[in-house]
Amino acid sequence: MTATVVDSVVDVALWFMDQARRQDEYLQPQKLQRILYITQGSYAALHHGRKLMPAMFVAGETGPQDPNVHRLFENGRPSNLGEPHIPVEVVHFLDTMWRRYGHHATDYLNQQIKHHDIYSRALKKGLNEEIPFPAMARFFTRKEKRNVEKVKTADGRVLEKWTPAPAAQRMKPPE
Repeated sequence: MTATVVDSVVDVALWFMDQARRQDEYLQPQKLQRILYITQGSYAALHHGRKLMPAMFVAGETGPQDPNVHRLFENGRPSNLGEPHIPVEVVHFLDTMWRRYGHHATDYLNQQIKHHDIYSRALKKGLNEEIPFPAMARFFTRKEKRNVEKVKTADGRVLEKWTPAPAAQRMKPPE
């Protein structure tokens, strides 16, 4: 297994909770779980299957959840954990994820995720069934490809909107 970019899923959870607090918002535990799940899958899709954080998501009644984060954050942010340790190159990605999903209601995120086939398959096997990371990476990679923004021109042509990769990705030498 390759190393993760962030040392702990707790650091990412703390980052999102602190981001919500800076915006004077309360981040519900369920919403935190959904954002963590989407963040892990999206990072894998953008970085060739690499894990952002050491997390294990299982099928809960309302959606995917990391059992450790669930236990630790079910009553809010523990005050004794201090500041999250997030590598500088990851902060932009987390900020993008927060801007994309942080404003959505928990119910909206739950509705979107309950249709993810990887979650549905795990839930059919039973509550707390693990959602395998390789399946998450494949699912989110396909999802990212489907979500390329299409723009219809005045003359009826359909174009794909191009967005440049973040600078950190553009500067990486080919492997």
